[in-house]
Amino acid sequence: MNLSCRLALPITILLAVGLLTGCAPKKSYPEKRYYVLDASRAGEASAPPNEAVLSVRRFSVSPRYEGKGFVYRDGDLSYQSDFYNGFLISPSSLVTEEVRQWLAASGLFQRVVASASHLEATEILEGNVVALYGDYRETASPVAVLEVQFFLIKDVSARSEVVFQKEYRETVSLNERSAKALVNGWNTALGQILTALEQDLRAVDVKGGQ
Repeated sequence: MNLSCRLALPITILLAVGLLTGCAPKKSYPEKRYYVLDASRAGEASAPPNEAVLSVRRFSVSPRYEGKGFVYRDGDLSYQSDFYNGFLISPSSLVTEEVRQWLAASGLFQRVVASASHLEATEILEGNVVALYGDYRETASPVAVLEVQFFLIKDVSARSEVVFQKEYRETVSLNERSAKALVNGWNTALGQILTALEQDLRAVDVKGGQ
């Protein structure tokens, strides 16, 4: 092989590699989207005739659903996580803040504060998100599932007592299998749960330090 042929061979190989890598169409991926929860409450109630201060502690979330990626149930024992659609921040923080804002507007307590507040609480609310997923087992009828446990603790004079506890579960039908529809379903479910919680708490003796 003469010199010109030996020089042409590597150049030909480089051109071929360039065509395979640089000129090949790049694979496109879906854009990642982030969502928040928003349980809208209509109106605010008047301040209650008591001095109760409620501290809302950070809610825990079942390990199955504590990640930011949305979780879909597609079989009796099978779930999958969505890499491209998820919560902007942890679902624990989102649920905790929605509960705090809802009860602050309920008129059940004189004050509703976060656990980091320096105000001395007379009641403490703890919670656990048991289920938070889209149930897609039935292709034609997807639903949003939300289940939350609540514990109201009276904390007066260094004595703690659970005065209320209940678990609420809501399923909301979706008009389509999309991330936006699923978030809207969760928001509806959370609003229904908090409405029921507020009604139940009105029957609890909340009097603060009295």
